[in-house]
Amino acid sequence: MLDINEFLGLERVDEWTFSSSQLWGAPATVNAFGGQLVALSLGAAFKTVPDNYIARSLHTQFMDCVDKTRTATFKVQDNALGSRIVSRTVQCFQDERLAMQTVCSFIAQKAQDFQAQFKHQTPMPEIEQPGAGNSAFMLDPQGYPNEFPVKIWVTELDSDLVTPAPAKQRIWLESPDKRTHSEQFQQCILALFTDVHFTRVIVRPFGIRMAPPPRHLRKIVSIDHHIWFHQSVDPRRPILVDTECKQLGAGRGVVQSEMYAHDRRLVATVVQEGRVEIDPHVRLPSPKL
Repeated sequence: MLDINEFLGLERVDEWTFSSSQLWGAPATVNAFGGQLVALSLGAAFKTVPDNYIARSLHTQFMDCVDKTRTATFKVQDNALGSRIVSRTVQCFQDERLAMQTVCSFIAQKAQDFQAQFKHQTPMPEIEQPGAGNSAFMLDPQGYPNEFPVKIWVTELDSDLVTPAPAKQRIWLESPDKRTHSEQFQQCILALFTDVHFTRVIVRPFGIRMAPPPRHLRKIVSIDHHIWFHQSVDPRRPILVDTECKQLGAGRGVVQSEMYAHDRRLVATVVQEGRVEIDPHVRLPSPKL
């Protein structure tokens, strides 16, 4: 597998500018993987804030595709530096063309303890972790090819997606890299995780597979990506991603995910919007909801 440090590595160009030429994408497309770009944007922002700050949220808009065979440049803008909250905007360019923009919000690590006695969360679903005796999850033999540095456990293989089913999905993700990383880098890995297998949930009710996609699926790409980081998490341990597409219409699908650590803590909430274009002349099964 690819080295996660290289996969999410950045070269400093100047104090506020960084670049990456180690972009990854699926074999069938020239486009770079959106999750890597989001994680790199967060990583670039981290390099401009004090070491005792962690991410609170990020909000990304994709304006254009990023070519995986070319270098991407990440330019950071200083929005605000307060006593507890720091904000940065990161713009990703290729050949001076703006491809995406991310606003990152950071808080001091000690701020996590504020009002610690008042908290609650949505309970994690009662399902077994991978490898447990009654677990329904299997290591995805297809996964993401080209040495993608994430282990993926699924209940449905890509070939199973041709049978219409509700727009829901549960998968487990884990970093195979067992080295110790900072909490900031762990958040970058979590940001990478958030984009795995997300688009296939949008068209799941129509029985459309992703690898390879059918000819009548003309386009399915992420256009908005939002993450709220709730608690620290170790991506070397399995993380459950519980996902549902809330709505598909006018060529846009909205997907929400809750991410749970192996110890059942809710560690992040993710909302994404995907642009979908299906050949209007093709006859698909009635959606199963």
